Amino acid sequence: MAGRLQLEVATPDRLVFSGEVDFVTAVGGLGEFTVLPNHSPLLTTIVPGVLRFGTGSEVRKFAVGWGYAEVRPYKVLMLVEFAVGRDEIDPKSLEEEINETYNKANNPALPEEEREVYRKQLERLKAKKKLVAA
Repeated sequence: MAGRLQLEVATPDRLVFSGEVDFVTAVGGLGEFTVLPNHSPLLTTIVPGVLRFGTGSEVRKFAVGWGYAEVRPYKVLMLVEFAVGRDEIDPKSLEEEINETYNKANNPALPEEEREVYRKQLERLKAKKKLVAA
């Protein structure tokens, strides 16, 4: 397996991807990071954003939610809330959901705790929007 990483991306309800890749790029709590073979061990949080990985000239992308990543020299395990491909997202519905969630997140008539829930949901939706725009 020298020269490749074993990548596993899992959500609570399914294994999204399992296979060998040349690189993995994700968004962690401290910013975007890239993992190549023989990387130092690392445990990090994952924040909503676009996950990219690939072999050669083939690059796959998924929008992902909050989670964790464990990096070993030749293996990356990502456990995330959700992981969806571009073909799983309807841009028109997504835009409507973003607008509705934004309005709720900024509605002063709602309790602060409820607005915080909508702000977190807005971050998830923006990750999907980034994937659609990519």
